[in-house]
Amino acid sequence: MSNNAFLNGIAPYNAVSEKWSKVLLKNLSLVGVYKHIAVDHSSELSDNSDAIHLRMVNDSSVTVANYYTRSATPGTAGTEGTISYGTAAVDDYVLQLTETPSTAVKFEDYALKTADVAFQAKIIERGLYALSKYVDTFVMNTITAAAGTTLTAFNATTAAAGDVYDLLLQAAAVLKKAGATPVSNVSDLAGDRGLKEVGYVCVNPDVMRFILKEPAFVKVDMTDKNALWKDGVVRGTIAGLVVLESSNLETNASNVCTIFAGIKSAAHFAIKKISDRMIPAQNNFQMLWSVLTSCGCVVSHPTAIVKCAVTVA
Repeated sequence: MSNNAFLNGIAPYNAVSEKWSKVLLKNLSLVGVYKHIAVDHSSELSDNSDAIHLRMVNDSSVTVANYYTRSATPGTAGTEGTISYGTAAVDDYVLQLTETPSTAVKFEDYALKTADVAFQAKIIERGLYALSKYVDTFVMNTITAAAGTTLTAFNATTAAAGDVYDLLLQAAAVLKKAGATPVSNVSDLAGDRGLKEVGYVCVNPDVMRFILKEPAFVKVDMTDKNALWKDGVVRGTIAGLVVLESSNLETNASNVCTIFAGIKSAAHFAIKKISDRMIPAQNNFQMLWSVLTSCGCVVSHPTAIVKCAVTVA
């Protein structure tokens, strides 16, 4: 049924509403840089749950000892040892939904805009983008605050050639000790294989421009420009790390930005949609749309997170 039929009173109200309701009330799907820097546990949340209990086996659970030592003297028996069994050391972490971000949109011209599905979808997409940026920043701030290693503050404006690369090598060394696997080539970025335990470094555009000058940087060509904000901007690789760029890492008044590096399994996050709804404001001939969500983040392996304060121009 055409929109003109609705406006002329020929068609019932629901004729237009049914057409675009699926677009407006589609399931909330938030994706951003945090998809690459932490493990998503959203699917493990039940309808009535706001927390997930994570159990990590501590490395201290395993003890390596020499069971049998051969004698250096010919004809002499060696020494036989014993095997000891220790209690498995388990660390408990609670991933709790602690933030409740929301977003709302008001459509000014109700009669005309409700029939324009593409227009409605674009407005709501911007609303979800703003919400995604909020969650993105929240997850990154949580990870940065829990970093187990803080590198010496770095001034990129006075750095000589190769100094930025050396800084990233320091971060990569820490991550390798924590279990990160260096990226050998760009093909390693495909799927989880390249983003599970491979070390990453997350920087903002101010720091990214210094990394771009490094000869060791291997660029990844992002052909789908419309999907950049959805997937997080993977710019390339350097020093065995995947380079992620996010504008949500802010620079303070002193031109200092805190960047961080880590491995994906070191942090965990979850997002749950609480409600989304359309509210008709009939007196004003307007339609209101709002979404309420909850999100949480926890770091279970802080020794695998490195941060550094970088001064930029």
